Amino acid sequence: MASAGTAVKALLVVAVVVIIAAGQEEESVPRTPNLHPSRGVVLEPSPTSSTNIPGGTLAACTGELIATETASVGERGGLTLQVFHSDRDGGRSCAVVTKTGGSREQRGELSVTLQLHNYDGQRWPRYAVHRHRGRAVRSDAIYLDDTNSRCIRAWARFDPDRARAVTLTADKLGCRWRSPLSRSRTPP
Repeated sequence: MASAGTAVKALLVVAVVVIIAAGQEEESVPRTPNLHPSRGVVLEPSPTSSTNIPGGTLAACTGELIATETASVGERGGLTLQVFHSDRDGGRSCAVVTKTGGSREQRGELSVTLQLHNYDGQRWPRYAVHRHRGRAVRSDAIYLDDTNSRCIRAWARFDPDRARAVTLTADKLGCRWRSPLSRSRTPP
């Protein structure tokens, strides 16, 4: 009889464990995004963005376009890095990167960086970066101020989820910019 009581207790314990496991099984299954369509449905993570600029990025660049770099992304896509300069705030340099053609539909990480040419750190206001993971066609505009007469470098990178990454660089830009107030004029 004692063994029958032990067997019943063991069965009850097993039954409770099975019930608990069945209830938790559905909640404990990881929800990993499926990038392969199944019956026409594609799940993907939410887009994310980050920058090191304390006040945030700009909606667009203003001023004179001083550099444009382009590269192919895959067979029918491209990437364009544009760098601008204006005399605002002691010389504002601004950069933005745009996906073109077929690359506009690709998901991945799109980043743009501006840096004073002689600076190796990664702190603003001598270094600005914006990164976006998702399907954004264009990066936010990033900027550095007080760049009149200072060399800057810019680069952009697009790392698609299912293709090879592409990097663009523009080096030693703006080394001779001067503010209009500092330009000397010869009287007529």
